[in-house]
Amino acid sequence: MKRMLFLLFAACISIVSRAANVSYTADESTIFPNPERGFITMLTGHLTQSKPNAVKGKESYLDAHASNDKGTLILVHYYLDNFKSTATLPTAVLNGFDEDMAVLRNKGMKAIIRFSYVDNAQNETASDAPFSIVQQHINQYKSHWQANADVIFCFQAGIVGAWGEWYYTSNYGNKVSTMNSARRQVVDALLAAVPADRCIQLRTPKFKTSYVNSTQPLSESEAYNGTAKARLGQHNDAFLYNYDNMGTYQDTATEKPWLAQETLYVPIGGETDITDVNKAKQWATYEKTTAEMSRLHWTFIQSGYATQTTDYWRGNGTFDELNRKMGYRYQLVSATLPDQASAGGKANINIKIKNAGYAPLYNERHAYLVLKAGGRQYKIQLQTDPRRWKPNGVVTTVNEQVTIPSDVPSGTYELYLYLPDAYSSIASNPAYAVRFANNNVWEASSGMNKLNASVTIAGSSTPVDPPQDDAILLPATLNKANVSAYSENMSWYNSDYFDFGPEDAANTDRWAEWNVKLQHPGEYLVSAEGYYPNGHQWQFELLNSGAAVYSLPESWDEGALTENGESICDLSSVAQGTYTLRAQNIMEWGQPKLKSITLQYNGNLPSGIENVSPEAPQAAKILQDGNLYILRENRKYTIQGTEVE
Repeated sequence: MKRMLFLLFAACISIVSRAANVSYTADESTIFPNPERGFITMLTGHLTQSKPNAVKGKESYLDAHASNDKGTLILVHYYLDNFKSTATLPTAVLNGFDEDMAVLRNKGMKAIIRFSYVDNAQNETASDAPFSIVQQHINQYKSHWQANADVIFCFQAGIVGAWGEWYYTSNYGNKVSTMNSARRQVVDALLAAVPADRCIQLRTPKFKTSYVNSTQPLSESEAYNGTAKARLGQHNDAFLYNYDNMGTYQDTATEKPWLAQETLYVPIGGETDITDVNKAKQWATYEKTTAEMSRLHWTFIQSGYATQTTDYWRGNGTFDELNRKMGYRYQLVSATLPDQASAGGKANINIKIKNAGYAPLYNERHAYLVLKAGGRQYKIQLQTDPRRWKPNGVVTTVNEQVTIPSDVPSGTYELYLYLPDAYSSIASNPAYAVRFANNNVWEASSGMNKLNASVTIAGSSTPVDPPQDDAILLPATLNKANVSAYSENMSWYNSDYFDFGPEDAANTDRWAEWNVKLQHPGEYLVSAEGYYPNGHQWQFELLNSGAAVYSLPESWDEGALTENGESICDLSSVAQGTYTLRAQNIMEWGQPKLKSITLQYNGNLPSGIENVSPEAPQAAKILQDGNLYILRENRKYTIQGTEVE
């Protein structure tokens, strides 16, 4: 019996890793961007069929916000004042929302969304839209909101009254301070249409307590369960204005403690509305501002309204302090991590994380322990919920036993902590990953945080790295990110397209080139994405030492290719090797812009090659030298039974 117990004890030890201790240095001073927090700016659009956007066309404004204030959040305020009596919105207006969100997605930003119908108050009322119209507008927008949930941080209830601030109104009870039936139906409609994983901010605490019919604050057990109580937050558009924030609070003694508990699970943000610098010096001092934001867990505030206050903050250090601490600011404190483990075995991790910010995260986001070596990486999802890492200096201990993937080859791997966005559409974009406030931790290229530790994995196989080559293997998508050379006369259009202008001039001195490696000659489908306001005629060629070895049999000209187009080329007779792929506009005018070219196998694939999935038709699996590889865009990875990113 003793021998049996010893063997069982030894077996348990064999699957548990050895450990190493690591300490981290907090960064208390650097101001850097992080998703879903910080100073915001506002973009406004009074929508019409010919002007359906609030964001598109204002990219330079977004760039300035990112540069000056490290901002990642934009309050996008849509006015439907031109449709107050029109039940059906033009398709262009609805599509304009998608276009605006695409701009934010391209910039690595997210939106706070508000809709309203009037931007002024006359005679202490506002001529907004009746609910019969509002309901139909919400129904039409619903699919567009759902489709863009990835780049929406939250909604503000809006709709009611001047500026959507729920005070002056002609349809919902003028100056009403509690949730009447007219306003309730607006909230009901929004809760049904807004993506279920996004919060809706109401204007005052009283509107929420009267809507949910309870003065009990949201508890930890009630949080994130999808109910109205768990989804309704707050926006305060008169922060620090006076004692009751211009009527935001009816009873500060009870409502502020209630709000302090609520905002551990639903977001609060807004603006000051203090337009007198002397009042700012009275009500919005460094001490009062930071204390109030800390107590009530503020996540965002406008940087430009009111400038009398925000400029005062810039001058006395308040602005920078808020820029560091609004929302979350996670810091690694210490960690006990495995330094040896076995593929398929268990490993214990203990990571202490401090949230030095005023607030937590609010939208779902997973945390991953990542093993990286060379071009290989393996993600292990942790059980911890980053939304529950409490703010204002609370240290959370992530103490878990993880399972090392069984297919991890033998070798030494660096360890990382990774908090990407929960939506797959932007999960791989490092701009949407959470950066920790520590020295020598952030890896900007991947969006991961280095744990400054490594683990040696004992496995049954040795990794085989894919062949390394500076050229791009075909099939591939060729775009700005992997362009190798272009004419000095080439310019960028909106920082995203190759610009083959100028207008009414010969364009033969403008081209884009990529180095490519033709691994498997055969028939390819060539497609292009671009913007062609006038006529154009493209020529695509494979070059070897400057000489064309293959050209598309027909040029794409006006009418044959609009925003997207494709053609067939047969590269069966072209030898394997490295070439230059050149795209050139050969007309004398037209101003075309080219975003990307995609080459993928067409019809029957060569032996040993198969398409990966309909969602990634440009990708293919390659059997080479007895190893299985995957081609996806311009990178190649070893596949060993599980997905490798």
